[in-house]
Amino acid sequence: MIKKIIIATAALYAALSFFSCTITRSAETPRYITVSGTGSVSVYPDLVSIKFIVRTTGWNVAQTAEKNAQNTKNAIDAIKGAGVADADVFTSDYTITQDNSQNYPGQYTVRNYISVIIRNPSITGAVIDAAVKQNTGANGVTSFEYLVSDNSTALRQARTLAIKDAQDAANLLAGASGCKVGNVIEIYENYTSSSQNEGLIMRASKVGSNSVQTPIEPGKMDISSNVTIKYTIE
Repeated sequence: MIKKIIIATAALYAALSFFSCTITRSAETPRYITVSGTGSVSVYPDLVSIKFIVRTTGWNVAQTAEKNAQNTKNAIDAIKGAGVADADVFTSDYTITQDNSQNYPGQYTVRNYISVIIRNPSITGAVIDAAVKQNTGANGVTSFEYLVSDNSTALRQARTLAIKDAQDAANLLAGASGCKVGNVIEIYENYTSSSQNEGLIMRASKVGSNSVQTPIEPGKMDISSNVTIKYTIE
């Protein structure tokens, strides 16, 4: 009888010890480290996106709209004549407004926005000059942007560099703290392009036969990936 009690007591103690160990381990708080990484690749753009504005002001709305239509046609014809395909020229916005800032109705302003995709960056200056020639077409540039028709390869390279940058940072910080980097828990990513130059304004000027063509130098553009990675640490 005494032997049975001793065996039962030992079994109960072992069970309690196992249960206690299980509770302690489940209560441990996981440790994490969150780092950021950046990767960037430079490429030459092969596209240019430009938005021209044809703005006309007058007291008679019908006459103002008609004049704007003629100037817009002049600009579009000139842009296509400079080497831009028909499918790459389109109207992106059109507005007619009246100035009511005074105590009486003011003049009407008609705005026609022409979006242009140039697939040969070397003709960009010629396209701009053609659009604003003799002040009978466009009278401003409201948007100018370099683009890459296929940036998938460059973006893949930028992402690889960004992840490696984050991994290096995680290993350095964890190692300096006496820890080891474990598994990836979360990854957040965004990518950007440095080509955008929104808000560029160029006023039309009279272009003569001896005028110098507008110089446009595309250079390179950067495609960047920025990642934030959360790792476990051991």
